[in-house]
Formats: sequence, structure tokens, C-alpha cells
Amino acid sequence: MEEQKILKEQLRIVDQSLFYLVLIILSVLLSFQSVLIQREQLEETLAGRPAACRNVYPIRLSASVLVVSALGFFFCLALRTCREAAQGNDSAAQKSAGINVWASLFVWAAALIRLYDLNFMEEVRRCRAAENVQPE
Repeated sequence: MEEQKILKEQLRIVDQSLFYLVLIILSVLLSFQSVLIQREQLEETLAGRPAACRNVYPIRLSASVLVVSALGFFFCLALRTCREAAQGNDSAAQKSAGINVWASLFVWAAALIRLYDLNFMEEVRRCRAAENVQPE
């Protein structure tokens, strides 16, 4: 009976992992879309035509938020695995779990820094645009 409970819990975790992997895939697709838009704008400019000024910030923001949430889940999962490994006698599993916690933390931190930078640069862009519009 206990083994069945453990297997059901593992299945739940795998299902959650699949969900967050889908979010990462969706994030990559959104990033791909924003790069395609930027590419199109560059082609228009190079051709001497006025480029449609589409703001890719909302697309990039959505992609970044999806990645941060998914990586946060995987970091929490790594912490949980590390706690569970610490209760056992397998030193290799403990070391591997510890390394995975650090790796997950660094990847999650990088995603958070990129999200911060994205928002910072959007604020800079808005301030510069507001400066150019104000009458002197």
C-alpha cells in the first residue's frame, strides 16, 4: 500500500514536470516569434521601406515569465530531491542532489536577472521615448 502511494506521488511529480517543460517550450516559441518580428523589421529597414514598429516587449516578457516560473518549479524539485537524498545512505545520490540544487539555482537566478534586465531596458526605452516627445 505504501509503495502505491509513493508511485502515485512520483507520477504526480512527473506530470507537473511535463507541464513545466511545456511552458519552457512555449517560452522558446514566443522568443522565436519575437526574433522573427525583429528580423522582419530589419529587412524592411534594409530595403528602404518604413518598418512597422511592433513592440516585442510583451512577447519577450511573457516568454521570460514562463521560463522563470518553470525554472522555479525545477529548483524547488531539486531542493526536495536533495532533502530526500540527505535522509538516505547513498553518498553519490547526496552529492548529485547537492550539485543539482546549485545548478538549478544558478539557472533560475540567470532567468530572474534576464527578466529584471528586460524590464529595466523597457523602462529606459519608455523614458527615452517620453524625452523625445516632450516639447522644448
